[in-house]
Amino acid sequence: MKNTHRSFRLVCAPKQVADVEALLQAEGFSFHGEEFFDGARVLTGEPIPLGRSLAARFGYIYIQDKSSMLPPLALAPARDAVVLDLCASPGSKTGLLSQLVGPGGMVLANEPSPDRLATLRANMRHLGCFNVATCRYEGQRLPLREDAWPWILLDAPCSGWGTVEKNPAAARMWSGKKTVPLEVLQRELLRKAAALLAPGGRLLYSTCTTNRRENEDQVRFAVDHLGLAVTELPPFAGFSFAPSLPGCLLVDGAGSAAQGFFLACLTRPGEYAVEEENSFPPLPGVVVSAAQFRARTGLDSGPPSPHEFLCAGGRAYLILEKARRLFPETLRWQGFGVGKAAGVSLSVDPALRLFVPPEPDGGALVLDEVPPIHALLSGQSMPSGGTGGRRAMYYRSLPLGFLTVKGNRCLWSDR
Repeated sequence: MKNTHRSFRLVCAPKQVADVEALLQAEGFSFHGEEFFDGARVLTGEPIPLGRSLAARFGYIYIQDKSSMLPPLALAPARDAVVLDLCASPGSKTGLLSQLVGPGGMVLANEPSPDRLATLRANMRHLGCFNVATCRYEGQRLPLREDAWPWILLDAPCSGWGTVEKNPAAARMWSGKKTVPLEVLQRELLRKAAALLAPGGRLLYSTCTTNRRENEDQVRFAVDHLGLAVTELPPFAGFSFAPSLPGCLLVDGAGSAAQGFFLACLTRPGEYAVEEENSFPPLPGVVVSAAQFRARTGLDSGPPSPHEFLCAGGRAYLILEKARRLFPETLRWQGFGVGKAAGVSLSVDPALRLFVPPEPDGGALVLDEVPPIHALLSGQSMPSGGTGGRRAMYYRSLPLGFLTVKGNRCLWSDR
């Protein structure tokens, strides 16, 4: 068994933690918790690559350096808050923000690169982050209302010097004056974030570099030229920190067994006043209500927060009412993809556990061991216990997805 100190986080409700950990342990993984966040874990034994585990396969864990978990935790958005993630891909921090704000909150995740945006959307879908909407703009040109966002994460593009142990080429690639274009971009992004930040709002600026010009100098720029103030960040347990600006945190990578990371919390003076909401601008497609969705699919319609579904371009998307109320009509954005649409017909992705009942009922397939799950994933079938349609599958009480029932057999399909 491989000994490792890689970190990952759990992507589940508190009541599901025991089952997710049991699923990992059933495949031979060992791990321990971390003090700084109750969802963080560190591997101590890895019999197979963690990314091939069933917990990863069903989106219940996300492999992530523990330093990378700090920006969302330092931003500390309120439950049910709306957060802007200005530079989001691949989504490691976006996914954690989604967990922190909960099902009543929402994250708008922006990524300018088409390829990286596709990765972001795929990761959010795999993790079941239905409360994340995505868009593609250069961050400094994002068409959002100014003075309106009380929580903003700016994990800025950087030289990556803090990752040199995993990526030795970073220091060579961005040596000397080669970081100047990055520094210019970081200031443009900071200027935009400051304009979007609501009075009394909180902006978390972070990088995975140890370069002073990309870190402390940018914070000084924000204070001296953008009217922002530094709010002190308390140190996180289990990390070592190098000297930095008062109130900011610079993770000592070697001393923390993690990536080097810089974090600064910037606030805007004043008091936040709730913005006027939109009057539901039209959507470019066929809108299906939650009740219509239930009637057409026979499934629970998903999250408890008000929502509907948009059918456009042969795909179906979950659209939060909160997004329609808050996003300006000029913003081009996408909701959470749930499956295919053709006319009035909806076909939900069977791998989306969002629509699986939270607790097994009498018709569900409940498995207490992992070999049958591996058998189903490899293409084998099992007795269905019924005829036609679909059958919910669980590991203990952990929803995994839907099996397709054909005759008296059921099988797994990702499509």
